Amino acid sequence: MRPLSDVPLTVVGGRGPHGLALHLLLQDRGVSGYRLLDKAADWLPLYGPGGPMQAVGHLRSPAELDFALGVPERGMGAFEDDDGSFPLRGVYRLEDAAASAFNLSTTPAHRAPRLAFWRYANCVARRSGADAHVLQASAARLEPVWEGAEGHWRVHLEDGRSFATAAVVLATGLGPHLRVPRPWRPWWARLPEATRAHVLGFRYEGLAGKRVVVAGSSNLSSWEAAIRAAEAGAKVTLLSRALNPIEWQLPFAPHWFQADFMARFMALSPEKRLRTLRKTHVPNTSLPGLAARARALGVRVTFYARVQAAAPLWGGVQLQYRTPEGDHAEYADLLLAATGAAPRLRELPLIAETAREHRAPVVVGGPAKHRPILDDTGRWKNLPPLYPMGAHALTRGGLGVNTLASATAYLPLTLPHIARAAGLALPKSA
Repeated sequence: MRPLSDVPLTVVGGRGPHGLALHLLLQDRGVSGYRLLDKAADWLPLYGPGGPMQAVGHLRSPAELDFALGVPERGMGAFEDDDGSFPLRGVYRLEDAAASAFNLSTTPAHRAPRLAFWRYANCVARRSGADAHVLQASAARLEPVWEGAEGHWRVHLEDGRSFATAAVVLATGLGPHLRVPRPWRPWWARLPEATRAHVLGFRYEGLAGKRVVVAGSSNLSSWEAAIRAAEAGAKVTLLSRALNPIEWQLPFAPHWFQADFMARFMALSPEKRLRTLRKTHVPNTSLPGLAARARALGVRVTFYARVQAAAPLWGGVQLQYRTPEGDHAEYADLLLAATGAAPRLRELPLIAETAREHRAPVVVGGPAKHRPILDDTGRWKNLPPLYPMGAHALTRGGLGVNTLASATAYLPLTLPHIARAAGLALPKSA
């Protein structure tokens, strides 16, 4: 196996939205010297046919959150699919999201079909030559190498190779941070893997004729998972801790997804940013009609149901759950947990040991709990240049970083700092 050359800048999770966006931003400026590290065989694997977002039919993101990045002909509205159609041309815009009346008339036609967006991203990657910068491999560990006060990284791969890099963009997403409620963990660990899964990591294959229980709430993922399992031929029960889904996708506060607001938010003191995050949120709501669609597919819904325990039984799972009427039991072939994600970067295996050893700080309470504390450039404090993206950048970029806005709005704002730390010279106009 040939040794790897060192490189100024590395994106871990490089075939996701951040790796593609960084490639486009640097290529547009005539800059090279970066490596996109990812084991995936195609781009945006989260959104693809075999990815963990199979229950999601349409994205909630507006048209501005695409890979145009200043080049209009690269926008999602200009994407022509293989059949000659333009499936992303009618996606709503941020200005629509601010209008209360829009929610009353919005339909799936106003949103981006997930698979069409995936094909669009792969088309952009192919046409821009992004694959030339990809190293198809998995990172096992990030090792800091200190040289004076600055330091750099040695990236150790699972295949035993390693290389040095001056700066790391960490874009590993929420996949490593799927949440199982603490009271569940003892019995969850005892269930055979074939009988339990998290909805954000499940493939929805081979479900025809099976009894499936989705344990969740009024959140979007619970209802989408129940619908997707029913469409796959399963007999589905949804145990929801609350009532029907919040069918009010729009309006929401569009400023969180706009680069100019992000820049103003980033200019606030850390204390003011945290106070702002405590006062506002972006609702995790669904498109109108989701509950009716579930009922039409035969999904049985039990409201105010809280799972108490589960145990292996006859090759499946015996669940005990509680409602206001009392305790109940239910048997299923498969239990799906729709319990969201809990981003804890200090627990990510490839960085956990280093983060503990060097006391890389995290927020200890509030809506940003467990998020890394970043400096004014977006770099995780106490470490060599490492720039967390997505939900891990909440304390600096605000609520918009939980979506594609992290790659298409937050990353461009942070890029000058990243390039400087990597020793890459951006044109002065960048």
